[in-house]
Amino acid sequence: MDNVISENYEDEGEICEKITIITRQQSHFQDQDSQLGNQIPVRSIKSCSPQYSDNFEWGNDKCRVSFFECMRLDKRKTTSVYRQTQESVSYSLKGEMNALIYYKLFDDECKYIVKEISENLMELNCNIYLEQKQFDEIAELTHTNRLFVFNKESIPLIALIIVVGGDGTVLYALRQFQGSEPPPILAFQKGTLGFMCVFDLKDKYNILSQQIGHFRTAGQFIVERKLRLKGCLKQAGQQQFEYHVLNEFVISRGANPHCLYIEIYINNVLLTVASGDGIIVSTPTGSTAYFLSAGGPIIQNEVSSISIAPICPLSLSFRPIVLPTCLQITIKLANQCRANGFICADGQATIEFSKDMIFEIQQSENSVSIIQDKSDIDYNEWIVNLRKKLGWNKVFTEQKKQKSNL
Repeated sequence: MDNVISENYEDEGEICEKITIITRQQSHFQDQDSQLGNQIPVRSIKSCSPQYSDNFEWGNDKCRVSFFECMRLDKRKTTSVYRQTQESVSYSLKGEMNALIYYKLFDDECKYIVKEISENLMELNCNIYLEQKQFDEIAELTHTNRLFVFNKESIPLIALIIVVGGDGTVLYALRQFQGSEPPPILAFQKGTLGFMCVFDLKDKYNILSQQIGHFRTAGQFIVERKLRLKGCLKQAGQQQFEYHVLNEFVISRGANPHCLYIEIYINNVLLTVASGDGIIVSTPTGSTAYFLSAGGPIIQNEVSSISIAPICPLSLSFRPIVLPTCLQITIKLANQCRANGFICADGQATIEFSKDMIFEIQQSENSVSIIQDKSDIDYNEWIVNLRKKLGWNKVFTEQKKQKSNL
């Protein structure tokens, strides 16, 4: 398969296995057709980040590739773009791997599961990092010198994130990776409803061994790339808040009794003034979360889009809208608002939103890679998961009966 890569090189990356890369236009006003550049054999591109200028070589092949131009790829088997820092590469060359573990909060069973996972990782020559509170809990259960406390200085060392929980635990883990793209996430299902948690805990050792072994031999994980949205809150021209969400931004009235009047601009053109409890600006990943409960459509991950849905609108004429990712959304509170609103990012961070502020939302340059068990995208499996997890066209009493009979 021939490869297409942009001539606008910025960062340096490693060349591993043949894939097709389609360049993304950065300007809102440029032609949307892909730019075709030099055709070169590519196997996997690593360490393409504006924060790190790492030089990687594979045999006699070498190229410099902008990471942000490698974000949209044809099939999941080609989505092996994985950023590594120089520090994490040095560990990989020694056969070691640094894994950061997050597990579901307030779940005692998870502690013992993570203890087993930690022991499995140590057998696979991995170092384990945990945040201080979870480190203290696991350190009481296992005694090893390969257990470390995770902090901001540790971020460049991490090559893999392991999550035990649900989608909420994945969002919690991403709080630490707001300024950069996080390492690939290996998610085990232990939550209530998890669309991102692919793997079953029953076979955790074989899964860990297979995935880590594949990375050490092939130099890549099989991942599904999910876009994030970047939101910047500005006041008097000064940035007050920035967050990169995987699910959604929620602009709501919070505990205030008065409804909000929200001005929505698309590329600085007024779309509407929404009146009600608020609005949700969502990614395709977030379309099965709060956005779905607010009446928004379910959007498959391969449909690159930004969606807006109202929360309890006063006007029934305001319907959800799906937009291309090249557009910028600007949110303001109208002058007739009698109270401030609140901005909630992925349920992880909340900040007050006043009438003298402007909230700008656009596609983030830092996406998220979720490790998969298959190289090709299985749309049939995605449809079956929707039917099973959402219980479409089944009354709740019928679902309860089915669960009780299992």
